[in-house]
Amino acid sequence: MEFTSINYWALLVGAVAYMMLGALWYSPVLFGNAWMRGIGKTKEQVAADFKPINYLVALMTSFLAAYGVARLMVWTGGDSIRDALIISLLAGICFVLTTIGVNDVFEKRPSGLTFINVLYHLCGFMIIGVLVGAWR
Repeated sequence: MEFTSINYWALLVGAVAYMMLGALWYSPVLFGNAWMRGIGKTKEQVAADFKPINYLVALMTSFLAAYGVARLMVWTGGDSIRDALIISLLAGICFVLTTIGVNDVFEKRPSGLTFINVLYHLCGFMIIGVLVGAWR
């Protein structure tokens, strides 16, 4: 397995961009209020649950998602933004949508919450795909 064919700067920028999207996505500007209703918490409860470690975990998992997209690019011979977008979308649908969808069905989560969370990750994967594809 060749690790030198992956641009780790693209992964880091992709992970940070993914997190920045999350900050906007889950803010009141976009879906924050609907997301809080979906999880059954108030703004005060969400603020009380805040821990700085959450951002470190989010950065690490976002980096892993970016690494996964980049690794799939290498394995499939993808070498363009188009290839990366296809791989990102496929990974998002096959792994994110199915995982969150199954969990939310059995946890009896509102379908709107599932939509908000899955669409966020699909968009995040697409951003990562653009960056990984552009920096190949």
